[in-house]
Amino acid sequence: MIRATFAGFNTALSSLRANQKKLDVTGQNLANMTTEGYTRQELKTSGVNYENPTSFYMNENDVNVGFGVSMDSMTQMRDQFLDIQYRDSNSGMSYNKTLSSSMNSMSQFLDESKLDGLRASFDSIQTALTNMQDPSKVNDPVYEGELRSRMEATATLFNNTSSSIQAAMKNEYQNIDGSGSSENGYTDRINQLLADIGGLNVSIKKNQLLGNPALELQDTRNQKIDELSSYIPIQVTYFTEKYTVTNADGTTSVRDRGLNYDSFGNATGKSAFPEDLKIELVYTHTDEDGKNPAENFVTLVNGSDVSGGKKNYGKADILIDGKRVYDDSGNRNTSVPTYDGKADPDTGAIQNVQLTFQKAESYTISNGKDSNGNSVSASQKESMTTNNHVTTDASGNVTNSSTDRLKSGSVQASLDMLADSKSSLNNGSIYRSYDYYMKRLDTLASAFALEMNRYNYMGTNDVYKNTANFNLSAEDLTKKNADKDTRPFLLLVNSGIDKAGDSQTANRITASSISISKNWVNGTVHIGTFGDPAQGNSATDTALHMLQSLSTTHREIGDRSYADEMNSISTYLANDLHNNENTLKTNQAILKSIATSKDQISGVSLDEEAANMMTYVSSYNAAAKLMSSLDQTLQTLIGMVG
Repeated sequence: MIRATFAGFNTALSSLRANQKKLDVTGQNLANMTTEGYTRQELKTSGVNYENPTSFYMNENDVNVGFGVSMDSMTQMRDQFLDIQYRDSNSGMSYNKTLSSSMNSMSQFLDESKLDGLRASFDSIQTALTNMQDPSKVNDPVYEGELRSRMEATATLFNNTSSSIQAAMKNEYQNIDGSGSSENGYTDRINQLLADIGGLNVSIKKNQLLGNPALELQDTRNQKIDELSSYIPIQVTYFTEKYTVTNADGTTSVRDRGLNYDSFGNATGKSAFPEDLKIELVYTHTDEDGKNPAENFVTLVNGSDVSGGKKNYGKADILIDGKRVYDDSGNRNTSVPTYDGKADPDTGAIQNVQLTFQKAESYTISNGKDSNGNSVSASQKESMTTNNHVTTDASGNVTNSSTDRLKSGSVQASLDMLADSKSSLNNGSIYRSYDYYMKRLDTLASAFALEMNRYNYMGTNDVYKNTANFNLSAEDLTKKNADKDTRPFLLLVNSGIDKAGDSQTANRITASSISISKNWVNGTVHIGTFGDPAQGNSATDTALHMLQSLSTTHREIGDRSYADEMNSISTYLANDLHNNENTLKTNQAILKSIATSKDQISGVSLDEEAANMMTYVSSYNAAAKLMSSLDQTLQTLIGMVG
């Protein structure tokens, strides 16, 4: 049988159209070669064959020949496995990057290898006390004035360092909240991204149902998902809708729109129905001992399901001490105190900052099934609230180490830095928080002031012989200083900046509140000159005890001297910073490697596109030549039968 006269023309025409379209795609790729987030596009084609490969009129010598090329679909050159790897690595890298920024800010005022800080200040006090070991100088106002000046400088350094840590804590909170800043905080950005991705899901689904792949919208969505992964750890999955059919026997079955079925209800392959995208928050829950971590999930974006007017995305909220900072309208809850980074002067507790994540409104769980008809496990939760805070008893012993932590991301890094001192060592974070360093400074300031005041009490009131005085508490010293039968003796006092009732007392002295007493400044109080019988009853014994105190170890600060304790604080920070920097560099290298692999697949290569363009042009010209040849053949045939 002779092949249809115009079959060859149809074949050539399909080739012309396909190659023209491929040239259009190449032009689109080249035009967006520098467009951020653009994914290289490709036209999928397939050969067109006979629908009925045999015919009654065909003889045994006939051979089936196809009818050209079919343009099947426009697709993106993208690897979902690399996307998963990239987002996981991006979340981990962002965690370490945020920590690096936070620790670097602290190193500016705690790294004593780069500045003359508290350690150098303690050395200067030691020098001043050494100069007063001569009995003729211990009563000399010039030498006492030098000592007072150096102690005042030390107190000021404590105050400034404490203020710097509080400012760093407020800035860290501001990163989460965004209030008082020209930039959105993490929660604002997360909520905006969730809303944007939810809206894009709906737009992409509508376009795909109408036959438009919406590739550029998918690029925008992928960019937003990548950014979201820098804030919180996420898991991205794809699914298709479920629907219910009634069988011949009256029973019902649930089917997947992503599959084709035969007349018996058996799946025969994938359908062209578009997939939906779901985003889940990934977090880890530990038991009371801080062990047996279990992964849990909260669905933050639920495909394109906006049925019943419900939102297909969830939201994040900030909590301070368990109370929401903002209501549903975004107005600040005035009953919640502003975050200030300060500790309670009575308990020493700092404000507890948490984030709570709510599932997408349209996502529901009932009888082991979600609203999309998929089976869910107990690890799927409707909400989660971050919990970095361990529970302690009255003695400060940890009684419950159960935590709910995000696996990674900038949000968790900031929450770790804002954790209280005890929790930062027991909540699963390997790095120390702001409050850890603040508490060590507070303990150092308190121990230093207590020792100086004890010795001056005994040297001023001639009570060295009572050895119990060597162990007087700050409260005891405050009471004795107020006793009318006791000469005033306090050198270092609480300024009252945190609690007015503690002003000019020895009670609750911290790094932020330590100061020189007003009585020492106005001359009412001096360095005591009564001798210690155990030391030889010299007028310089009080100055000697103070001098020895600077070089001996103290139980309150880990059996270290004051200067060594400051050096230890600086070393801990340096070690944390060094370890984090190493991890950050490793994560950056991994992320860069994954990004390179992604770019090799999804990025536009000028060389590759140019080579493709030449191929398509050659193929187009060949198809045109084929059509010309077929035309000549047809003209010859017409001439022969004409």
